[in-house]
Amino acid sequence: MEHVHKCTSVLRPLIAEGEPNGIPLAEKAIKDLMDATPAPGQRASLESVQAAVQAQRDAAEGCQLRFADTINDYIEKLMRSFE
Repeated sequence: MEHVHKCTSVLRPLIAEGEPNGIPLAEKAIKDLMDATPAPGQRASLESVQAAVQAQRDAAEGCQLRFADTINDYIEKLMRSFE
């Protein structure tokens, strides 16, 4: 769970800022999580990150909401690779 915490620690301020130029940093944080997590635990790690993004999204508006939706879309794309 340390890797999940590290990832969400990067994502939270990026979502709060809501700047589109932060999207590559958010994607990198998620990619780093995937690289650091053994294959059997990757889906669960993504689900944990997605829950954290969703929680922040629920309180977001405007550019923060769009940023959170973009990150969620990226996570969903990765989740489809597990099907």
